[in-house]
Amino acid sequence: MQKPMISIIASAVRPENWPGLYDNIGENNIDYEVVFVGPNEPQFKLPDNFKYIKSHVKPAQCVEIAVRHASGTHLLWTADDHLFTSERSLDRLWEVYSRYDNENNIVSTMMDASEGWNRLIQYDLASPRLALCGLMSLRLWHTIGGVDRRFIAVNWDHDVCMRVIEQGGEIIESDVFMDVDIVLPDRPDSRGTLFYDEVRATDSALLKSLWDTSDNVEYSRTSPFEPLSDEKIIERSQHPQGRWRHENRTINTLTTMVTRYKLRQLRSKTLGRAYRFALRISPSPIRKVLMWMWADRKR
Repeated sequence: MQKPMISIIASAVRPENWPGLYDNIGENNIDYEVVFVGPNEPQFKLPDNFKYIKSHVKPAQCVEIAVRHASGTHLLWTADDHLFTSERSLDRLWEVYSRYDNENNIVSTMMDASEGWNRLIQYDLASPRLALCGLMSLRLWHTIGGVDRRFIAVNWDHDVCMRVIEQGGEIIESDVFMDVDIVLPDRPDSRGTLFYDEVRATDSALLKSLWDTSDNVEYSRTSPFEPLSDEKIIERSQHPQGRWRHENRTINTLTTMVTRYKLRQLRSKTLGRAYRFALRISPSPIRKVLMWMWADRKR
């Protein structure tokens, strides 16, 4: 097996986390680099083996951009709110990977959770096991085609795992553990999770439609893989875009900023409370009009 180098890739929006994440990787014998893609440029110098690519495209597309700029022989996908809790994490992941000596496999990190959390159908032990943050060869990534362009932010990794399983590979659990949704000192409220929660239902529905999870089904893909195009991959989100739909970076920044999202949430909650209060104090004819207007607004 050739001398490996691991490219740690992510769609990343919290540069204030990055020094802590980099330090958390710790001492390892294996060579590695970090490749993060996202809209928020760090205001500090990055280490020589840390690449940052500025892009305002949707998160799943950022992952594919990171892979296409990776120099390693192998990939490890992660997020900038994840921390290793095991020492020599990369060395230990590689030890498990090389023990099986099969380029068609993915080695998964672990987290403390109930048995079955990492299944295609969560907590169904008969459902295929998927990876939390997976170590795989770059060649395998290219063989299966990478991220399907239809994903916006989440579940693209589940689809990658399922395509690996479909072609005969395995998802192998390691003894390397991670914490997710971490809090670092002096870190503002999480920004990425808000984005992901907004599209989770959409991406989950897509995943379910691509992999029929009905009883007694063979786990085969229901539609062909759709790759992301090279054309303007850094500049423009490819359909479906979610909230990342503007080529103009200033407009895109405004449409994806957390302040706008929180204000929209506040407006929705305020209108909802006002509506419920109006229903309580209004006579029956006015209540009917209010209910009709609210239903029409929701359509």
